[in-house]
Amino acid sequence: MPYLGDTVTWLSNKHIDPDTPAGLCKALGIGADICLIGAKKLDAASSGWDLPDRQILAFHALELALKAFLAKHGLTRETLRKKPYVHDLDRLYSDALKRGLSPLPGSKELIAAVNKAHNAHIIRYEFATTRTVPTCKSLFPIIEAILAACK
Repeated sequence: MPYLGDTVTWLSNKHIDPDTPAGLCKALGIGADICLIGAKKLDAASSGWDLPDRQILAFHALELALKAFLAKHGLTRETLRKKPYVHDLDRLYSDALKRGLSPLPGSKELIAAVNKAHNAHIIRYEFATTRTVPTCKSLFPIIEAILAACK
């Protein structure tokens, strides 16, 4: 094996079968939770500025949480990886609502406000532009509610 430099090994959740709705829901939920924890830690350590570091994590946590909910309701990994879903938070959210997700007040508008920055990858690749998006703190309760609905 070639030298890879410093490496890390993740503890694999071998008891999770991502080819089942429950397993895929669990796996995506774990990913959402990891991103949410990271975003919250960065937010707590902030000096008041909502920087892209926590936005990237919070927006991705939202995507994974919505995909976890949809997986619980039978959508497959392959379906969620393709259009019309991919990174489209608006589509993921509207389909989750159709499948029984209870909306939080203002969640549709908040998700719509971050969708363009997330879906078009602006948040991850464009650092010389001005953008206005909701704060991460405003998204945390939405992400938590979606993850709770996955249980």
